[in-house]
Parts: sequence; C-alpha cells; structure tokens
Amino acid sequence: MTYDLFQYESRQTGTLLGFIGFVAFLLQGFVTRRIHPLRAVQAGVLSLCLSFFLLGRVNSEKMLYVGAALMAVTNATVVTGLTSLASFEAGVGERGGKLGNHRSWGQVGRALGPLTFCSLYWWAGRETTYQVGGLGMLG
Repeated sequence: MTYDLFQYESRQTGTLLGFIGFVAFLLQGFVTRRIHPLRAVQAGVLSLCLSFFLLGRVNSEKMLYVGAALMAVTNATVVTGLTSLASFEAGVGERGGKLGNHRSWGQVGRALGPLTFCSLYWWAGRETTYQVGGLGMLG
C-alpha cells in the first residue's frame, strides 16, 4: 500500500516499521503492564478497528503515520493481554498446554490473516479490504 500510494522505497518503509516498533515499545514498557489485561485487549482491538478504517481512506503520509500509531497500540496490547488472560484461565498444572494451544492458534491467525487479506486487497481494493478488516474486528 505504501508503494502504491506514496511510492515508498525500502528506507521509507523501514522508517515506518521502526516508528511502529518504537511506539509499541514505549506503550508496552510503560503502559500495558500497568493496566488490567482485559482493558489492554479492549484498547488494542478498538485501536485496530480505528486504524483499519483510517488506513482504508488514507491520502497523506500524516494519516498513514496516525494509522500506524494506532496499529502500534494493538501490537503493544493485544498479544500480551490475551496471553495473560489465557494464563488466568488455566490451573497451575495445565498452563503449559493451555498457553501452547493459545500460541498455536495465534500462529494460525498470523499465517491465514495476511494470505486472506492480501488476496482481498488485490481483488477488491484497499478501501474494501480495510473496511472488512475493521468490521471483522468489531464483530
């Protein structure tokens, strides 16, 4: 998308990804560990919905970076929060199995999500893809 919209090259893409990582680092280090895991997950999912709706309509680099910052909130909160919640649900003797199962399903999502949405992006376009993603997160 960044290449299609702004003709980004490797350096600009790396800068954007570095920005996402830095924002996520700050949030995870100073905010996420201080709030309840359920609130962290809720904030992350809401942030991702907003990010998707924004990225579907992005028309400037400023909007792109706002959307990226919202995605960074998700990166910093959701996986950590869900892992904590999964560990709360498991007894002491079953934590390894429950957390392993949780991580396995996360990997399935990380594999199928990009495959599905990249296909949708090239078939239906940017706006439709991000709208579907945002609505899916709300559902």
